[in-house]
Amino acid sequence: MTRSKKIFLGVLSVMPILLTIGLLIYLFTGFLPQMITLDQQYGNDVPPMAVLSHVFGFVLYAIILSLFHLGLLIYFIIHAINNNRVKSDERIIWILVFIFVSTIGFVVYWAIRIWPDEKKEEALPSSNFVRMD
Repeated sequence: MTRSKKIFLGVLSVMPILLTIGLLIYLFTGFLPQMITLDQQYGNDVPPMAVLSHVFGFVLYAIILSLFHLGLLIYFIIHAINNNRVKSDERIIWILVFIFVSTIGFVVYWAIRIWPDEKKEEALPSSNFVRMD
């Protein structure tokens, strides 16, 4: 894998964390204050369209984040299965890490298994022993 592809994959592996932070920021700075304002304006009689207009952006952002995360999950599971440098018992561990700790697992897998260059097996040095008969 080329260095530019590795960097691109590294950026993609960090994106779910950044997008989740963005979703939380939007939740606390945009969505919830708007809901509080609507509650103060209308009391218990908030028009459904007023709520839906604010909920739509939040839900759309969450759906895009979920689809992006699912795509990365599938990619990293397939990569771990097809990676020759990963032993078979370690593959199972990586798949479980992706499933249970996925967002952090993507970054850790990238840092451990994708970013480092493959180590070339060095040939054993030829022996310079002289046979004395």
